[in-house]
Amino acid sequence: PVSMAEIKCQNNATCVDGVESYTCECQPGFTGQYCDTKINFCSDEFNPCANGAKCHDHFTHYTCECMAGFHGINCTQNIDDCQNHICQNGGTCIDGINDYVCKCPDDFTGKYCEGHNMVSMMYPQTSPCQNHECKHGVCFQPNPSGSEYLCKCHPGYTGKWCEYLTSISFVHNNSFVEMEPLRTKPDANVTIVFSSSEQNGILMYDGQDAHIAVELFNGRIRVSYDVGNYPVSTMYSFEMVADGKYHCVELLAIKKNFTLRVDRGLARSIINEGSNDFLKLTTPMFLGGLPPEPGQQAYKNWQIRNLTSFKGCMKEVWINHKLVDFENAAKQQKITPGCALLEGETAEDDEQDFMDETPHIKEVDPCENHKCRRGSRCVPNSTYRDGYQCKCKHGQKGRYCEQVASTCRKEQVREYYTENDCRSRQPLKYAKCVGGCGNQCCAAKIVRRRKVRMVCSNNRKYIKNLDIVRKCGCTKKCY
Repeated sequence: PVSMAEIKCQNNATCVDGVESYTCECQPGFTGQYCDTKINFCSDEFNPCANGAKCHDHFTHYTCECMAGFHGINCTQNIDDCQNHICQNGGTCIDGINDYVCKCPDDFTGKYCEGHNMVSMMYPQTSPCQNHECKHGVCFQPNPSGSEYLCKCHPGYTGKWCEYLTSISFVHNNSFVEMEPLRTKPDANVTIVFSSSEQNGILMYDGQDAHIAVELFNGRIRVSYDVGNYPVSTMYSFEMVADGKYHCVELLAIKKNFTLRVDRGLARSIINEGSNDFLKLTTPMFLGGLPPEPGQQAYKNWQIRNLTSFKGCMKEVWINHKLVDFENAAKQQKITPGCALLEGETAEDDEQDFMDETPHIKEVDPCENHKCRRGSRCVPNSTYRDGYQCKCKHGQKGRYCEQVASTCRKEQVREYYTENDCRSRQPLKYAKCVGGCGNQCCAAKIVRRRKVRMVCSNNRKYIKNLDIVRKCGCTKKCY
C-alpha cells in the first residue's frame, strides 16, 4: 500500500487507491495529476462562453452572461425571435440575432408587411407616385392630373417623406432603446408623452453611481436623482398615471435641482445637496428599459425599484427641446413603430385614409350607427350579426367593449433576488403579479415560502425566507 506521506493529492482532492498506485479525484475547479492546478474558467484557452458572452469565474464553476438574442449554458443557442413576431398579411418571419425581418407578399410593404402596395393598382405608370420618395408610408396623389403627391405615413412615422420614427411601443419585458448620453449642461430637459396600463416599468435611465432614473412604480412616477452628493434624492408624483390614457411628464435638471411636472399640473422639486454641482453622464441613456448588466446594478443600488421594461407607447419624446427620431438610436430592442397595438387600432388605418380620399363608389357603412362603447373602434365585418365588430382597447371586453377586463396575470422572471447589499447566490425563478384590475389591485393570491441562500458584499451569508408567487388575482387589499 501507498503510505500517507507519499500521497500528493492537493486542494482537498480525494485519493482513490489502486494496485500499487493511486489517483486523485479533484474537487470542482481543479485539474492535474495531483489536482494542483486551478482551472481558469475564463481564460482565453478555456473560456466556453460563445457569441460575445461575458464569462464569470465562481472558483468551482463558471457562468455565462449572454448577449441579447442568445441563451443556453454557454450562450450557443440563438433565441427564436419569430416566436412572438407581428408580421402581418401573410408575411414570413425570418429569424435574426435579437431581431427578425418580415418577408412580405407582393401586394404588401412595410417593416411588418402592414401596408398595402396600392400604388400600382391606383395610379397609372405616368403618375409621380410610381417613383415616390415616401420611406415609411403610402404615396397619395390629391389631383390625379397633377404632378404633386403626399406621403401618408405608417403608424409611428412623421415627416414630409415619413422619414422620422417618433412614436414607438414597448411590448416585451426586455424592450429598450439606447441613446447617446444625456447632455446636462447648462441643463437637461426631457419630456415624454406616454400611455400605459401597467403599474411598473422603467421610463428613462442614465448614469452609474451618479444618475437620473425615472420609472413607473405602483402607478406613480418615481424619480431618483444623484449628482454625486450622498444621499440620493427621490420623489414620487401625486398623479396616478397607469390608466391607459396619455400623460405628459416633464423632467428638468438644473445643477442640483430636479423638477417633475405631470400633465401641466403642479411641479414638484428636489435638491441633491452637496459639494457637486452638475450631473456628469458618459454612459448611454436608455428609454423604456435597461439591458441586464446596468439594470442589475441600478436595481441593487436602489436607483430603480423594478427591472421590468415599460409596457406601453411613447407617443413623443423631447430631449433638450428636440423631438427624438428613434431611427437614429444607437440600439433598439423589441420595439414596434407607432401605438396601434396598444390603442386597438390596426396598421390599415393609413390605407383606409388613402382609400377614403380616392374616388370610389359609396357603400352602406355598417358602422354608421354602431354601439361600440368606451372609445372602442368599429370595424366592418360581414361575418358578425350587426355587420361590424368592436375593436376593444386594452383592458376592455364584451361584444361592444362595455366591460372592464382584468389584465392581472402571473409573469415568470429569472433574476437575482437583492436586498440592501446582499443578493441570492443563484438567479431565482419566481413570479410577479402584473396587470390591472380596474379599481382593485393585482396581487398574489397563493404563495409558497422558500428558503433562499443570500450572500452579502462583506461576505456575510444568511438564509432568507422568501414568498414565491404561485397564483395572481384581483383583490381589494392594496399594499
